[in-house]
Amino acid sequence: MKITQEEVVDRQTVLNIELEEEDLDSYIDQGYRKIAPRLAIPGFRKGKAPRRIVEQFVGRESLLNEVLDTMLPEITGKAIEEQSIEAAGMPSIELEELDPIIVKATVPLMPEVSLGDYKEISVEEEPANVSEEDVQQRLEQIQHGMASWEPVERTVQMGDLVTIQATGLVDGDSVVEEKDAVIFLDEDSDRPFPGFAQQLADMAQDELKEFTLSIPEEFGDEKLAGKDVAFSVTVGEIKERVLPELDDEFAKSVGDGYESFEAMKAEIESDANEAAESSATQKYNEAVMEAFLNGVTIEVAPVMVGHEVTHMEGERSRVLSQINVRLDDYLRSIGKSEKEMRDELRSEAEERIKRTYAMSKLAEEEGIEVSEEDVEERIKEILANNTQDTEGLPVQPEFTDEMRESVNRVLSSEKTLERLVTIAKGEKSSEAKSKPESVEDTQDGEDGSTEEETSEQSEGE
Repeated sequence: MKITQEEVVDRQTVLNIELEEEDLDSYIDQGYRKIAPRLAIPGFRKGKAPRRIVEQFVGRESLLNEVLDTMLPEITGKAIEEQSIEAAGMPSIELEELDPIIVKATVPLMPEVSLGDYKEISVEEEPANVSEEDVQQRLEQIQHGMASWEPVERTVQMGDLVTIQATGLVDGDSVVEEKDAVIFLDEDSDRPFPGFAQQLADMAQDELKEFTLSIPEEFGDEKLAGKDVAFSVTVGEIKERVLPELDDEFAKSVGDGYESFEAMKAEIESDANEAAESSATQKYNEAVMEAFLNGVTIEVAPVMVGHEVTHMEGERSRVLSQINVRLDDYLRSIGKSEKEMRDELRSEAEERIKRTYAMSKLAEEEGIEVSEEDVEERIKEILANNTQDTEGLPVQPEFTDEMRESVNRVLSSEKTLERLVTIAKGEKSSEAKSKPESVEDTQDGEDGSTEEETSEQSEGE
């Protein structure tokens, strides 16, 4: 195997690899074993023709084409190892020629990262506040959720539940045909079209009303957008929402029941405070991360970014496939071209890579490590939350080495983020408080990026 390496440009290098005859023999043999069982060669039982006969029959290139998917990555990996290159992800591989086989491999190198003056980061915390109005709003949500609907003898009001018979015509063609349809009248309702609910206000039971609605130009259905709909509507039963009293009896009927309304209110307030603190912590962590990344400079190989974009496109395609949406329909719905979407993905990919390697560099600078005990403890937590199968019987998922490595990365991310937060708050970490001042900055600290981004980035390329 002949290898020539080009200069490093933009944190990537190109290997030109030419395979010699002795490099190909094992791959030709693999191709023979794959293709022979499918061939019917006169004079031989199917799959029993010797290699030289099969090679003469189909040609050497056909045998090699059978194994290119495994051969190219293998020979590229060997070339990278021979050149002692520390690759930072999958190379981009191109087959230049088949006779002789010449491969061009663009290999990404580790990004060059400068963390800047990260120890000078300072971000002010905003307190998490829960007002009496917030608690009251949650009480009202529960109250509305337990309301009953009772028939009334009056005209229709917004907020009612109404049974209707309705027809709607556009240019003489029927576009709405409702029989005994029950609709909730809400100011923001757009069923079947915007403005329909408001037309029913003040109608009496069994009253017939005819009216015309103009459909907005931006309506989702292009065939109806901008058209006029001639409606004929008859109102049937009218029901209003009856709210239960917010008292002890109401509290006892909620969920597993509370001893009193005050006990219920106290728990709602406690839950609201916990949610507000969690939200405030998340926002603060995001602000700290943004301040940190603003000071980071990084040089990343274009091929690494390209791989990440491809990975993200695959994720997007899987999501669209799951909800049965075509890519061109999706792009049309958000008003973007495929190029615009790819440019956005490229920008996001660059940010992901920047975050991952910046946090990895920070963990290295701060001497942050994850012990085997930490990993085992987290695995126990995961298993504790995932111990029942569909039959209700206990199960114990087996953790592979790859899964353990993923847990390790997540824990490292969390510890690194914790360390970054202590810096932003102007505090010392728990370890640093018990150490002499001279070793605080070299042995202390915890921190990391988000679980999803870190594991995804490490493997995305």
